[in-house]
Amino acid sequence: MELQELKGWLDGHDEWDYRMDDDGIVIRNDRLDTYTKCTFDAVERNDLSTITSACSQGKDVEHVTRVTGYFSKVSGWNKGKAGELKDRHRSSI
Repeated sequence: MELQELKGWLDGHDEWDYRMDDDGIVIRNDRLDTYTKCTFDAVERNDLSTITSACSQGKDVEHVTRVTGYFSKVSGWNKGKAGELKDRHRSSI
């Protein structure tokens, strides 16, 4: 991908921002609150989807858990239920 093409795409999307560095570009994702530095070489060797995926850094993942045999998304839980999940401890015997 060309650097100018990447900069143009980032400028066209509100949740993305960037700043230039001596040896690359630092990309910020406002929604996920992440910063990712890509060297100029990395920008040229990768396509847009690879670069934007790397910038999410695993934060755009849905947490699913199983309770009494049923799967549910943690994002839909109330504050108390989410607190119970946080307090759980795993142990191995």
